Amino acid sequence: MENTEVKEEEIPGRRLIDFVFSWSVKDVLNENLYKNQVRKIPQTFTSTTEYKTSFCAPLVEETHADLLSSMSTLSLAPWRVILHFMPTKDFKPPNDLFYHVILKSLRKFETDDGKEFVTDDGRYEPEARDLIAITNVRPKCIADLETTNRSYLVAFVLKVKEDHYLRILSSKPILFEEDKNKRRETLYAIPLINMTTNIRIWRALNSKLEGGNSNIIRNVLQPKYAEARNCTACSTDSADMRSRFSSSDLNDSQKEAVLSCLVTRKCNHQNTVKLIWGPPGTGKTRTVGLLLFSLLRLRCRTLTCAPTNNAVLEVAQRLLNNVTESLEYGTYGLGDVILFGNGKRMKIVDRHDLLDVFLDNRVDILLECLVSSYGWKGSLVSMICLLEDPKQQYDLYLNDRSMIDNEEEKTEGISKNKETNRNQEVVKNMNLALDFLKSLETLLCTLTVADKRLKRVSSENEQSRLSHIMKSSFVREDCLRILKSLPQKFSVPDFKEENGIKKFCLENSCLTFCTVSSSAKLHKVKAQWELLVIDEAAQLKECESTIPLQLPGLRHAILFGDERQLPAMVKSKVSEEAEFGRSLFQRLVLLGHKKDLLKVQHRMHPSISLFPNRMFYENQILDGPNVKERSYDRRFLQGNMYGSYSFINVAHGKEEFDKSHSLRNVIEVAVASEIVASLFKESVRTKKVKVGIISPYKAQVYAIEEKVKKYNADSNSDFSISVRSVDGFQGGEEDVIIMSTVRSNMNGVVGFLKNHQRTNVALTRARHCLWILGNEATLTKKFSIWKELVIDAKKRRCFYNADEDKSLAQAITVALIEHDQIHTLLNMDSFLFRKTMWKYSMYQKG
Repeated sequence: MENTEVKEEEIPGRRLIDFVFSWSVKDVLNENLYKNQVRKIPQTFTSTTEYKTSFCAPLVEETHADLLSSMSTLSLAPWRVILHFMPTKDFKPPNDLFYHVILKSLRKFETDDGKEFVTDDGRYEPEARDLIAITNVRPKCIADLETTNRSYLVAFVLKVKEDHYLRILSSKPILFEEDKNKRRETLYAIPLINMTTNIRIWRALNSKLEGGNSNIIRNVLQPKYAEARNCTACSTDSADMRSRFSSSDLNDSQKEAVLSCLVTRKCNHQNTVKLIWGPPGTGKTRTVGLLLFSLLRLRCRTLTCAPTNNAVLEVAQRLLNNVTESLEYGTYGLGDVILFGNGKRMKIVDRHDLLDVFLDNRVDILLECLVSSYGWKGSLVSMICLLEDPKQQYDLYLNDRSMIDNEEEKTEGISKNKETNRNQEVVKNMNLALDFLKSLETLLCTLTVADKRLKRVSSENEQSRLSHIMKSSFVREDCLRILKSLPQKFSVPDFKEENGIKKFCLENSCLTFCTVSSSAKLHKVKAQWELLVIDEAAQLKECESTIPLQLPGLRHAILFGDERQLPAMVKSKVSEEAEFGRSLFQRLVLLGHKKDLLKVQHRMHPSISLFPNRMFYENQILDGPNVKERSYDRRFLQGNMYGSYSFINVAHGKEEFDKSHSLRNVIEVAVASEIVASLFKESVRTKKVKVGIISPYKAQVYAIEEKVKKYNADSNSDFSISVRSVDGFQGGEEDVIIMSTVRSNMNGVVGFLKNHQRTNVALTRARHCLWILGNEATLTKKFSIWKELVIDAKKRRCFYNADEDKSLAQAITVALIEHDQIHTLLNMDSFLFRKTMWKYSMYQKG
């Protein structure tokens, strides 16, 4: 038992890994492997044990589905050659098969524009917790993983060092063959899936997280305990809180939501979960930003999470905008805010504003400032010495000598800080010192020095002039006075390396931002959080939310979301049927939990919001004053077809499967592309326009992307275009949205278009114009949300036929000819013959 516990600690999620190791290729390909073992997750629970265990089997099945999905694209997977492997000292068959592995180094090159790329000689860059296949062939199909001379072998990456040195746990002993010349066969490492998130969930469900806190989880087992009850002892000063928002530019529903969260936070008598319902365009992220700003001012230790990196970055950016506007001294005050995560995946280098609060960046700065000999103290002493006697310091520089030790003694008693709340004064003086130093730099630049790079002052006269200016300048004297007032040391621990600094930053931050999955790292931090805020909570599997919900000290959770938009993605049909993708937000709503509604939308033109408001929100959402202004009614193309809202009937399309078994419709591709071409031409006249193209099917997304990519490549900064799936566009918005529904068949089959959540997302992304492309006959043949949409468009006189527009008719004709569908044009009902006199005569004769 003792050894097992050590291994579990050494390899988090070992039991889940062992499940994966037990699967043969046949098992992986079996979609029904766990069908009889996965039960539907209930809506209520009798205990925390029942609650957690109900997610375990679906999690194993979803891991299985992830692996199966990766197998389908195995031929496209990157790879690396294994140069060497050897068992570690703790190698103990049959289960603990630990190896050290050395991979062939990647050959990286840099392009002229500074971008890095990797040659085809191995492109796999390993990460910890990758599941990899080890094989003697580069597989072109799944069968190559289990040939007659090698059985299916997978390994789990425990540690990565310098991109090519790995420590792994293997499912089976790694064997190899040698030829007559003692040459070993080539082995390859092929990445399959990364198990980080699933392992973190597994550990949360199996009580393996440090400092597990079950208070909130116990309260969400049954609905009557989860909802905050009015606590008179903690809500007496709500009027005082309300006055704080009287001058803010939030609408009334947003203010009420923030106020209710702050009142909940003050309660020490109960643990609660609060739901803030944010339909599309109602300013959910803006509301979260102001709430967090208020919590920062109240010094409430808060963790803010979201399902994805992008969502975390957006809410952190919103908070940062609020904070920086209130800062008096540059970025001083941001030390209470920390954003952490995988910088590469976050693309943090592209988010310059967030670098000030990004943990890795802050650690690098503090490491140089507090640990390096060239840090704060050394720089301060050096500058003081330079200003006191510039000639001596310059002579030392010319003779390539280091600064003498006794110069430091001059400033030994510079600033014996009285620990009486002088931080603000210190920061003020730091900024003042910088201003003085910049002024000195300006003075120095006025000198006539032959060598502008200051390698050497060319004459004694110029040295004398430099000394005279430095000594006589009042700027120098004031700068010296300020510099001498600054402390050489700060009241922080004596750091030795970056992990200590990282731990210190996390333990002392007031607001912390990360993904829900990454919050697992905070369980090792010796600190307690009061409040948890989860943005986009309805897009999160409930089992994943158990990771932050168990943080030590946590008393309340506030969930922002909208269960009427898309939930978390689930790959396994078995898991989907078990409600594995359902969020805690949605389950509590199903049980009647109260939601605070943000009910004013500021995104969509009223003609766009009309249908989704009626169909999905029972007309509870009001249009904000901004979208009702005449200026919001923008026309980017001429003609009624291109008003704020229209359904454009593309009657001659044909749905077809591509190689990946996803649907596309080349005629709708042609129509979408023609509209984009017109928008591009008009962008010169209408100035800036952002266009989004949405489709439920990946094949259609790829086809449209290929068709319109030339417009993205153009240097016209007034025009931008984004083509994504409906799922990929959740949370996004653009000036103009073109939606391609794709479906065009005789039977009226619309597939997952009938999903109300997906339809809701698709119809609520546009600000000024929403143009929907679809086949009227297909979409109205059977009862669905799309039949209602077409009927509604006709009633509102927003229904148009694509072939009634000359440019679209021409694009349709060209596309039909290019794709050998010319016979469609010869149909008597086609648009070519619709208005011809001879067709009218034939009917007359008939």
